[in-house]
Amino acid sequence: MGIWGVKQDHERMRWTFVPHVSAGPIRFGMTPDEVGEALASTAAHSRQTYETWPVSGKPLVVEAQFTELGVTAYYEREGQTLAGVAVDALAGPQVTLDGTALVAQVPSEAETWFVKHTEAHALDLFFTHAADPGSADLGLILRVQRAGDVVLTRPVFLIREWAEYSWDCIPGSEWSTF
Repeated sequence: MGIWGVKQDHERMRWTFVPHVSAGPIRFGMTPDEVGEALASTAAHSRQTYETWPVSGKPLVVEAQFTELGVTAYYEREGQTLAGVAVDALAGPQVTLDGTALVAQVPSEAETWFVKHTEAHALDLFFTHAADPGSADLGLILRVQRAGDVVLTRPVFLIREWAEYSWDCIPGSEWSTF
């Protein structure tokens, strides 16, 4: 698979998203060691610490990338607990919510589904500074990621507080992933 190669849906692991609880085998609130065990990985490919906006008073953030799995974990530095999970559009697992695939989808179609889903379930809906649809009620921001000449969906699953204050909580490295 080349730099822009995209795994076919049948080649991906299958995960289910439970809002504010879990994304596949990893649960919000887990420690980095627990996430590593759940992903059957002894070490993340890379680890970086970021400071968030000092005015907001939000804690520092630790990022761990599980490159081979196509997963990035974001931990609250203060408690070292999992607060966010981004799934790579090119190589990450296929994550579903209510039977709908969220990873590597056509953004316009996924956004239409997302808007209808939030309306049907009376959930909040917002758009980030990058025009990505999100919902704090779901703990989900439906970002996009480049795959050669096209873009595909790259969901970010979050605890409620991080979804509500996504600009302050999510590191710049995530916002600049495209």
